[in-house]
Amino acid sequence: MNMVKGIYHDGIVEPIEKLKTGEFTEVIIIFPEQKKSVNKIGGLFKDYEIDFKQVSKDLKKLSQKSEKHIIEKLTNE
Repeated sequence: MNMVKGIYHDGIVEPIEKLKTGEFTEVIIIFPEQKKSVNKIGGLFKDYEIDFKQVSKDLKKLSQKSEKHIIEKLTNE
């Protein structure tokens, strides 16, 4: 197995290096996880810990509710 870096854009992956084989080959594409971090929190909440897992769950639930609300509104019109 060989590893070659590439650039992903518009649904296409282009290798940065030239591949050694000129024939069709199977590939595995792994995208790095985009981690978000908070550098500094100020105000009333500066001494509190942030539960990122709970924030992620809450945002997912809110997104689902928003999507459901939009679909209901569109179907009622």
